[in-house]
Amino acid sequence: MKRSRAPDVLHGAEPGRFDVIQALAKYNARRVKQMIVAINFLIVLSIVNNLIFERGIWLTIAAASVFCVLFVARRFYDNENPSAAQFIFLWTIFSAVTYITWMGDGLRDQIILGNSIALVFAAILATPKHFAIMYVAVILNAVALGIANENHWVDFGAFYFDWSNVGDAVMLYSVTAVTVFMLANDMRHLLSRYNSEYRKAKASEDEIFRLANHDPLTGLPNLFMAEKKYRDHYAAAGSPKVSLFVIGLDNLRVVNDSLGHVFGDSVLKTVAERLTELATPECFVFRIGGDVFGIMTEAAVEPEVVANIAEMIRKKIAEPLGSGHQFIMLTCSIGAAIREDGAFEFARLRREADIAMYKAKTAGRNVVKLYDETMSNQAIASVTMAANLKTAIDRHEFSLYFQPKIDLDTGKIKGAEALLRWFPEGGDPVPPDQFIPVAESTGMIVEIGEWVIREACLQCKRIHELGSPDFAVAVNISAVQFKRGNLEHIVLDALYVSGLESKYLELELTESLLLEDEYDIKGQISRLAAKGLTFSLDDFGKGYSNLGNLSKFDIATLKIDQSFVFAMFDTTQDSALVEAIVRMGKSLGLKIVAEGVETQRAANILGLLGVDFGQGYYWSKPLPVDDFICYAGIGKEASKAVSA
Repeated sequence: MKRSRAPDVLHGAEPGRFDVIQALAKYNARRVKQMIVAINFLIVLSIVNNLIFERGIWLTIAAASVFCVLFVARRFYDNENPSAAQFIFLWTIFSAVTYITWMGDGLRDQIILGNSIALVFAAILATPKHFAIMYVAVILNAVALGIANENHWVDFGAFYFDWSNVGDAVMLYSVTAVTVFMLANDMRHLLSRYNSEYRKAKASEDEIFRLANHDPLTGLPNLFMAEKKYRDHYAAAGSPKVSLFVIGLDNLRVVNDSLGHVFGDSVLKTVAERLTELATPECFVFRIGGDVFGIMTEAAVEPEVVANIAEMIRKKIAEPLGSGHQFIMLTCSIGAAIREDGAFEFARLRREADIAMYKAKTAGRNVVKLYDETMSNQAIASVTMAANLKTAIDRHEFSLYFQPKIDLDTGKIKGAEALLRWFPEGGDPVPPDQFIPVAESTGMIVEIGEWVIREACLQCKRIHELGSPDFAVAVNISAVQFKRGNLEHIVLDALYVSGLESKYLELELTESLLLEDEYDIKGQISRLAAKGLTFSLDDFGKGYSNLGNLSKFDIATLKIDQSFVFAMFDTTQDSALVEAIVRMGKSLGLKIVAEGVETQRAANILGLLGVDFGQGYYWSKPLPVDDFICYAGIGKEASKAVSA
């Protein structure tokens, strides 16, 4: 794609908007043309009158000449040359009046008043300099008529001549000139003031328009203008296909938090410039808001082409950016949607592209996704699930199940993992892998998790009171609960309400949570560990398996993911991997728990490898707390030993 400035499609003056002075000039031109038509009509009548009453051929010739010259002036107006037209118009009137005066009765001729009209027109239409020249010409003409009359160079008939006639004419012209010049000058000042105020108002209006329709930081059109573009250009033109790219920057919040919002703003400006440079003239680049941008085009509507362009955008954004000595590499997740026909509006196209973009983010970020119908179905299902979860919280539809944790040396139950189950009223049970991700994405996991922690503590205390004082319970903790910042309060409150000692509560963390360097994760873990709580690392080996995390955090237990246990007998490499995890954990002084134990053979081998505890269907699936108590024989005189 070649370099272009796609946003310029919106730039430029709005049709119908022009300056007040220009408007006045157009108004004057229109009026002068109308006056020329009226004067020419009167000239025609004058010519007819002269011919009928035989007033002299010279008047007829003069009238015809004025008619022709004014017609030429009108043509200048039609050709957008008003200055020349005004000059011809004014001096034609003056020349015609002067000619008729000299050929008629001189200063006593009524037509001499026509020079006053010429002065009025000059004051309104011409510049002050041009008006002054016209005034001097009128005065000189009056004086010349007086000199010619006194010296009998011209015969003006039976009228008696006196220099007072010249004085009267000069006084009349001067009064007229001063009056109309003052009025015209006041009008010019008023128009100039009005024009200045208009320009300020227009500038304010343009700024309001720009702020309302453009992003103030990047200068790109905003979402409102994108919808307008879609409605006025694509939909109105009946474009059969339009594609929309929604580009969400990954982890811009981390940039803002670590390098400051000023640097973050410069990153957004750079991204806007890169998208603009990358776009073709057919593309419309805009900012949706926050760290999300959009590109809309009808030039790329085939899935293969859309995918290729999206990949080009992704690579362009991923180029290092920054200023001075500070450079970063920012990635983006892109969702694209194609409107196959003109049957739906911009809101639907954007919704589909948004869904695809969020799918790209959940797929690991820095990827491209093209919308398809299954995404919409999944999104609807997720929204429905979220609504049902809210209802489930209000109706107390959740239950706590315990899965026993077995000491592989003695075969006795030493504790349990608390697992959440959802039984909707009047419906089938919902698997945790379906509702837990939705609860985390909506934040409802915090409220649900608070109930789980409190209920687990209450049930563990109950088991203690039934005769198993060493029983411990483990609860899975979501990253969202840590990020919310009130986990310490929730845990300590649950321990206080239940009366459970902190050493009997174990919190299970995912390895990815330990990679978070925000939200004081390490500090929260350390403070809770200081209160006596223990922590275990769940699903070890499945994620990043960073050994450094085990030494940096207060982790007491390592849980081997069940996928390694299942594959332990497939190859010697898989068995060796489990053995390596156990040895590593033991060398760090950690307890080892193996998940997914389903056979006696697996339990025996794990015991030989040094694994401390096992969980799995070989002993028991997760059970309701009351069933778990019966299964474990809690309350009887002896703890139940679990045999093969």
